[in-house]
Amino acid sequence: MKYVITTILLLFYYLLTLGQGSMNRTFFQTNSKKHLYYVDLNNSAANVYQMGSYFDKAGTGYSIRKTDTLIKQPDGTYLGKTTKIIRDNNKFYLVTENKKTKKFNIDTVKTLSVVNNNLNNAYYLDNYFKISDELNKSYPLNHHTFRNGFYTWKELQNKEIDYLQFREFANKWLKEKKDSIIILQDSHVAQTNYIIQNIKTFDYKTLRDSLTKLPAEYRNLSWYYGTVINEVAKQRPDYFFRLAEDFPNNRSIIFIAVEDNKEVIQGLRDVQGHNEIKEEFFKDRRFGKTMPYRILGIYAVIVGLLTWLIVSQK
Repeated sequence: MKYVITTILLLFYYLLTLGQGSMNRTFFQTNSKKHLYYVDLNNSAANVYQMGSYFDKAGTGYSIRKTDTLIKQPDGTYLGKTTKIIRDNNKFYLVTENKKTKKFNIDTVKTLSVVNNNLNNAYYLDNYFKISDELNKSYPLNHHTFRNGFYTWKELQNKEIDYLQFREFANKWLKEKKDSIIILQDSHVAQTNYIIQNIKTFDYKTLRDSLTKLPAEYRNLSWYYGTVINEVAKQRPDYFFRLAEDFPNNRSIIFIAVEDNKEVIQGLRDVQGHNEIKEEFFKDRRFGKTMPYRILGIYAVIVGLLTWLIVSQK
């Protein structure tokens, strides 16, 4: 219901903007295949957006590489920091001054909804990726994938509203999303620190129950669980194999969490009992160490086979 109300208000503001300011605003774009610029121009100023692109296996989208604000001059030109707009024979031209000066013919936009969609897509993805990067720097034991930006963009319903109004909506939505992630990650950090700080005094049940409050995921997603398991292997090796027995679905995560340290490994070897799970752990560890050589061996066989096939065709 809250989302519906927000969408209705944004549409209302959009219609209000059309009613009050559409006569003063004109949108242009370059007709170059290699260089896409959008220009939002009114009687006193203009905003120029240099567009770029994202290409990823999760999707594609736009990016705003540069933004310049131009002020109308007495002679009718619009002047900014790196761009200017001139008029010649009733045609508008965008002049950019970066490494090289370039002059582009700009035409009036035919379909405003497409321009708004592209600008909104760029603004959303740019800011989503920025937030994802900030979260990953703040929480190194968690990986927030930027690819969710492509997926969540598809779910939005107001992609074609006026781009300035969309930014108000996007800022609010992204802030709420970021805040919810921060709350969750702060709880994981606190729980991880709590377990590690008290691991030597915990009885087994307390440790086991505390560990279940952390996400049991692989390192590429989240490593709070793995970090605690590694500390268990170092400080309470007697509990390590009990955890592997009690959580069979997490066993592969538990096994790979142990660091490659001789003292830690020896401490695990010295644990009495748990013969079956111990044998599985050390077998898995030996296999993990030989895996790179196995991959190289398979690769060599494949290359040899391909070479033979190529030669046999001659």
